[in-house]
Amino acid sequence: MTRLSITARARRAGLQAGAAALLAVGAAAGCSDFLATDPRGQLTTPSFFQTPDHAVQATNATYSMLRNWTVHVFSWLGQVEIASDDADKGSVPGDAGFLGDLDNLTFDAGNLAFRDPWIGHFQGIYRANVAIQNIPNVDMDEELRARLVGENKFLRAYYYFFLVRSYGGVPLITEPLEAGEFAQTRATAEAIYAQIEQDLTDAIAVLPPRSGYSDSDLGRATRGAAQALLGKVHLFQQEYAEALTQLTDVIDSDEYALVPSYGTIFTTAGENSSESVFEIQVANIEGGNAGPSGASSQYAQVQGVRAPPNIGWGFNTPSAALEASYEPGDPRLEATVLYPWEALPDRPDLVVYRNSAMPNNRYNQKVAVSPDIPGGSGNSGVNIRRIRYADVLLMAAEAAYQTGDEGSARLWTNMVRERARGGHTQTLGFTEEALAEPIADVLGYAGSSRVFARFVEEGSAAYTAGLRSFTDVCGDAGGVCPNSPAPPVRVTNIDIIESVDGTAVTDVESFRDAVDAAGGTAAVSVRRMVQTAGGTTSTVQTFNVPVQELLPDVTASGDALLTAIWNERRAELAMEQHRMFDLRRMNLERAGYAAQMFTAHGKVWQDRHQLYPIPASEVAVAGLTQNPGY
Repeated sequence: MTRLSITARARRAGLQAGAAALLAVGAAAGCSDFLATDPRGQLTTPSFFQTPDHAVQATNATYSMLRNWTVHVFSWLGQVEIASDDADKGSVPGDAGFLGDLDNLTFDAGNLAFRDPWIGHFQGIYRANVAIQNIPNVDMDEELRARLVGENKFLRAYYYFFLVRSYGGVPLITEPLEAGEFAQTRATAEAIYAQIEQDLTDAIAVLPPRSGYSDSDLGRATRGAAQALLGKVHLFQQEYAEALTQLTDVIDSDEYALVPSYGTIFTTAGENSSESVFEIQVANIEGGNAGPSGASSQYAQVQGVRAPPNIGWGFNTPSAALEASYEPGDPRLEATVLYPWEALPDRPDLVVYRNSAMPNNRYNQKVAVSPDIPGGSGNSGVNIRRIRYADVLLMAAEAAYQTGDEGSARLWTNMVRERARGGHTQTLGFTEEALAEPIADVLGYAGSSRVFARFVEEGSAAYTAGLRSFTDVCGDAGGVCPNSPAPPVRVTNIDIIESVDGTAVTDVESFRDAVDAAGGTAAVSVRRMVQTAGGTTSTVQTFNVPVQELLPDVTASGDALLTAIWNERRAELAMEQHRMFDLRRMNLERAGYAAQMFTAHGKVWQDRHQLYPIPASEVAVAGLTQNPGY
């Protein structure tokens, strides 16, 4: 029997699963036919590329792979985030054990998590290759033709950038394979990077800036996206001067700006904001359409709340190590982690129930979706943010530091920190959160404050002063959280903040304003409520809490400055699927760094984890050499 490598199977699967998209309609990336899903006829590749519409549809098919299960969903989340120190597997212990092996760094080459992303990214490369080969032959507007080829080269570079960072050298395929060409050997990582750089350089030459697209084309690759990605590619090769050139071009373009409110970036209103450099477009359609050619994606569903209101599967949950890594009072912690009994961002009338079967009930708030999605949570319309302007600033800061420009490194890092402060200047050193009305009702709390202390790190000044973190147990029967009837929660401790230095507190913003006005120590009036099976007790106490500067500007130099930039990347980009690759890159710059971070996470890093194994099936069928240590 003829051996068929996964790259060849990806080619065949790309033809089969994507035939309707590639040869008929394509799932567009924010363009006018984004929602066109009905096939217009059965066409083959030789007869397809006849009109400008065909060229656009083929390009849209290359984009559509970005929403696919094999590219940006389950196993991909395992590789880029669950394996890192920022996240746990999530869900219940026995669910998707192969992702647990990634979480524990005990995986081997036979782990299922490596096969799907390998296949999916090569399918994306195949679609790009078909388009790049055939679009130049279409009789059409020259500028549009060049742009579409540029978009496909950007996407081919994007797909290969994941593969080279995951596996090192992989087969380098830049045109559709013919019969007899399917057995491909591994190219070197250097050759893959060279192809990525060439593709992005070509794309930069022909792609318009963000402002050059109409609103109907939101989500298409832009010149700024290609420059940002090329800057990142150079950064991962420790080519810092080259990285800085590309990234400063993006900064100087005036095409992008930080969104004033960090938390709004990840809402529906925050999609395609001024901060969006490259964002994968996702739409929900009545009835659901998360299939291989659909406009939706299960990216948000698999990370969603695995409890009432049931909107997800509960995978990829923020770790305790991530929670503890934030600086005192950093508002980004609350905007990143969705906790039990917190109101949903877009539904203040609904709270997240605790799932007693899950060891970690934290969720990724950056993908939180409403339970009212038409077609169910698998039809989520949450866009997938891949490159934000804050990422560009922090990459530029790192490249500037590495090339001796510490002033620019501090400037760009502090721009990100200033935005994170949200216009405030001081903190009491804990994470404050809005008190959801359903929980106020459970407590029988009739006061006007809707602010409580959610997370108070043990040993912190606020903890020493007497403030305590929110704690709870489930219901009253055997620790099980009932769907109904009430009460859904029994609160074992909650510190509701009623005033600061005599100024009444009603909501989070009024609390922060009062803290800004405080002196060196703030008198914080707290109503501490505790529920037991016998009822609720309520006492009012005043704690003198030291005031701290909120996220002070970075003034460090030398190694301490580099550490500050890295810490800022972690806080700013947490749960956005950058961390594992960042750790590998940082480990090359500072030997032992990854081991240090994983020790704090309770896991053991080994040298072999610098790369993932080539999927065992690919080694067996295609004869590819395996990475060291596997």
